[in-house]
Amino acid sequence: MATIYELDNEQAYEAEVSQCVGVTGYHHWFFLSALAEVFKLQFRAFAVDAGGERLGVVPLLFRRRGFVSSANLHPIGCIGPVIRGDALRAGRVTELLRGVEPVLWRHRVVAVRWAFSPGLNVSTEHLATSGYEVSEWENCVVSSTKSVDDCLKSMSTGRRQSIRQTEARGVFVEDSSTEEIIRWFPEQISRMYERQDLLPLYRLAEIRALAEGFATHPRMLWRTAKTADGNVLGMTGSVIGDERLWGWQIVGPPARGISAQTLLHWDSIKWALARELTYDLGGVPNEGIRVVKVSLGAEIETAVGAVRFRPRAAYKAGTALYGWGMNRLVNWQHGRA
Repeated sequence: MATIYELDNEQAYEAEVSQCVGVTGYHHWFFLSALAEVFKLQFRAFAVDAGGERLGVVPLLFRRRGFVSSANLHPIGCIGPVIRGDALRAGRVTELLRGVEPVLWRHRVVAVRWAFSPGLNVSTEHLATSGYEVSEWENCVVSSTKSVDDCLKSMSTGRRQSIRQTEARGVFVEDSSTEEIIRWFPEQISRMYERQDLLPLYRLAEIRALAEGFATHPRMLWRTAKTADGNVLGMTGSVIGDERLWGWQIVGPPARGISAQTLLHWDSIKWALARELTYDLGGVPNEGIRVVKVSLGAEIETAVGAVRFRPRAAYKAGTALYGWGMNRLVNWQHGRA
């Protein structure tokens, strides 16, 4: 029988998460609580014990829809359960998930999604036999084990030329100012969706609120690409994790003969490697983005997700919620290209 304990403050939550594997930058309390506030979700987190051992932590973002709810049916990457190393090696992931079932019942959850950290060795077979619809997707990383020279050599010839040409035109990268983060960044996110004719992941008011909340947080890295005369060409916002730099958003309008986004990726790679961090570029929702990220020298790893709808009568409603969330996830990953 599992025992669950609610983690209702940042200190207790971070202390428990720090003992787990599969923790992304997006698992941190500041990020989850900001998402909950902006998107009108309820954020709760639970530690799960079974057989006298702590198994891990399950963060939950609930969205109420009338008399029912969904849990973690949102487009923000891999912020599902995190597990202690011993429990993962013993194959106790599904036991961890069963531990929070009473919470899901109390919230009348008809659709739940678990998304595990890229590279985490989760048994898809065990998840499938537990009633989940399991999927895998590709994620792109530049490993911390590489040197800067090795990373440059692993890029395509075109990417290396793009970096040299952009720098030759006087473009440089520096820390973003608070004003750039709050004013320039949200507008460019909104325009990016308009240019690409995508369903917006963030409405302008929402991304402004997140930018304001994240602008000075110590776990956020904001970097801006500028021309020699100070005009802003692009910006990236990343979450600094314990083992990875997680590229959250990268934006900037098209500019002839200049690739600010390539230069920003290169800047993030160098920043991460200097601190012995892996640089995480995110997923590959289509082949075009896969080609771009691989051309930057990124390697492919696999991430696992699982979704479940119940009861059967709620299947259509759950499917609609899931489809909505997945459409926004694709748009989000597209924006990170």
